[in-house]
Amino acid sequence: MEAVSLNANGLRAALRKGLDAWLDAENPDLVFVQEVKWNDEAALRAALPGWNVVASLAHKPGYSGVIILGRGKGDSAPVPPLPRGLEGEGRYVAQCVAGVTWLNLYLPSGSQGAGRQALKLEALELLGQWLDGQSGPTVVGGDWNLAPTAADVHDPRRLDGQPGFTPEERAWFAAMAERGWVDAYRTKQPQSADVYSWWSMRSDARARNKGWRIDHWVTNAPERVEAVSYDALARFSDHAPLRLRWS
Repeated sequence: MEAVSLNANGLRAALRKGLDAWLDAENPDLVFVQEVKWNDEAALRAALPGWNVVASLAHKPGYSGVIILGRGKGDSAPVPPLPRGLEGEGRYVAQCVAGVTWLNLYLPSGSQGAGRQALKLEALELLGQWLDGQSGPTVVGGDWNLAPTAADVHDPRRLDGQPGFTPEERAWFAAMAERGWVDAYRTKQPQSADVYSWWSMRSDARARNKGWRIDHWVTNAPERVEAVSYDALARFSDHAPLRLRWS
């Protein structure tokens, strides 16, 4: 089984850049999209012919939103609770496919101030409780807005403490790993460096590879992970698509 995840930073813009043709060539079974920025669900479905669409769209136009695209129809699945301040923002959508729960998430960056960062940490706590309650194989993918280790940012000393790379966020990720929720990429590439999934649009960061690895597949069934890769050459947004091959 093949899955792809991408923060599109606006699905309509990504489609104009050829995302639909790229997906046809990749032919994944599941596609996770974050930051859809499109709250007209009928128009969204019309723009994605041939895909079954499951969506959680933001109430606010042009903001956030997540969708799962599938060639077949999966079963509905519950999602983690959110802090009240994040409700209605289109942060989670889930499906059960062939006995596996697939959760697409888009966590807030926390960069808009202390209040948003506090909501993000609260969301992580609630997400951790949800993960602890999963009894079957589960895959969580998407834009976590969280770099787990120093190897996942281009300048860990300077960036330490910034939202997405705070000690609290890294400790949360490490604690979940100890409880069996592993970063699928690191199961296959434990020593890789200078591999990122997001680059600021400022200062020519992408060309200089001054990035962050904040998009992840996380699972409690690492034995079923066959391959994970980032496609930095596929430029549909400021994020790289993330592939997963799953047995």
